Formats: sequence, C-alpha cells, structure tokens
Amino acid sequence: MGACELCGAEGVSTRRASVSNSILECCTRCIESMGLPVKHSSPILKTPKLETQVIGRGVSGIDIMTKEETELAGDFHNRIRNARVGRGISQEELAKRMNEKVGTVQKAESGIRPTDKLLEKFSKTLGISLMVESTPSGHTVVASESNREMTISDAKSSKDEVVKPKKSKKRGRKLGVSRSGARSRR
Repeated sequence: MGACELCGAEGVSTRRASVSNSILECCTRCIESMGLPVKHSSPILKTPKLETQVIGRGVSGIDIMTKEETELAGDFHNRIRNARVGRGISQEELAKRMNEKVGTVQKAESGIRPTDKLLEKFSKTLGISLMVESTPSGHTVVASESNREMTISDAKSSKDEVVKPKKSKKRGRKLGVSRSGARSRR
C-alpha cells in the first residue's frame, strides 16, 4: 500500500504509469480515468560505484567535488558565544585557553567563518558541536502543512507562493524645477 503521486490518495495500491514523459506511482482510479499507460518492467538493480577516479593533477581516486556529510552550522557564532557565556569565560580567557589572539575569538563570535583548525579548537575547548548534517545544495526541500505525503500538485502550489511582489519606484522631482512650481514673470 502506498500513496498516489498524482492525486495524493493514501493507503491505495499503486502502479508505475507514464505521465508527461515521467514515471509516477499512480492509483488505479487515476490510471483508468486518465487512460495512462502502465509501465510493466522488472526492477533493474544497479550497484553504485564506490570509488571514483579523477584524472589529471591532484590525488588520484579522490573526487574533490563530493560534499562531506557535515557542514558548519549557520548559527556557529551564537553557539560559540552561548557556550562561552554559559561557562562564565571572557573572550580573553577563551583566547588564552585556545592559544589564539582575542581578535580571533571576536571575529568568530561576530559571524566571520574561522578556519577548520580553529573550529576544532572551539569545539574541543568549549565542548560543543559546530557541525550539522549537510543537505545537498541542488535539492529543494518542499514540505506540506498536512500529515499526508507530498504530491506533484503540492510542490507546484508551494513553488507558486514564493513569487515576490515588485517594488514601486518613488517618484522624485525633475531636475531644474523648483518645489513650488514654475514662477511667472510680470
């Protein structure tokens, strides 16, 4: 039992059907009412490549474009400041414990990204985690307000809501014209 990706019906049996050059899981009601062709094929299992090869300069066998599983949290500076204040440590004392300059701590707390070595020092000294799980940048996460699964129409309607209104330009006065208007000569 699954959910129809076309109408959103839940707890129905679904089959793979071709809809606008796409393969979707559709319920029998949608397939029959829209006359959709059902895709009959046996599942093909593909084994993912475990090792990628990079040709050219650099270290062979390591793809430098692959993202790590964790990335720096967006609120890392707040985490550092809150942990420092929570422990009752001044910026000067924290810098001394880390064997760094006070300006380094001040920059990190103001939101300027420190180096990876400094991030490790902050984490170790304050006993906090500054890294979070990364989300792929090419993917957009779309959520619905209800508990049911997302359908294509939900994703389309949430995309339409993002439209920003145009700002109207403020009309200024023309150059060479006084504010009181043209003066008449008598």
